[in-house]
Amino acid sequence: MRRALVLCALLACTALTARAQSSHLGRLFLSPEQRAQIDAQRYGPPPADPALAPPPPPPPPGPPVELNGVVVRSSGRSTVWLNQETQNEPHNRLARDKSGMPGTLTLRLSTGQEVRLKPGQRYDPASGTVTEAQEMQQ
Repeated sequence: MRRALVLCALLACTALTARAQSSHLGRLFLSPEQRAQIDAQRYGPPPADPALAPPPPPPPPGPPVELNGVVVRSSGRSTVWLNQETQNEPHNRLARDKSGMPGTLTLRLSTGQEVRLKPGQRYDPASGTVTEAQEMQQ
C-alpha cells in the first residue's frame, strides 16, 4: 500500500512538472501563416489559382466567306468555289430550288453555325450578315 501511495505521488509530481514545462516551451510547430511565409521566401510566391484567372477572350471571327460559284456534274459530283478557291466535294450541302437546279449552299462554319448562301453572296462572321458580293465592290 505504501508503494502504491508513493507511486501515485510521483506520478502526480511528474504530471505537474510536465504541465509547467509545456507552458514554457511555447509553440513547437509553425502556424500556417508562418509556414506560408517561409515557403514564399524559399520557393517564391505561390502560383496563381487558375480558377480565379479571367477567362480567355473569345477568338476573333473568321474572314468573310464568299460563294463564287457551283458546278454540279451529271455524275452528281460537285465543285464549289469559296473565296476564289475550288472545293471539290465539300462537306457542305447543296440545296436545290423548285426547278431542280442547285440554288443555295449550306455552309457549316467552324463554330458549328450553318449559313445558306447563293452564288454571288458573302457571309461576314463579324457582323453575322449575308450580302451580295456586288454590293461589297461598289
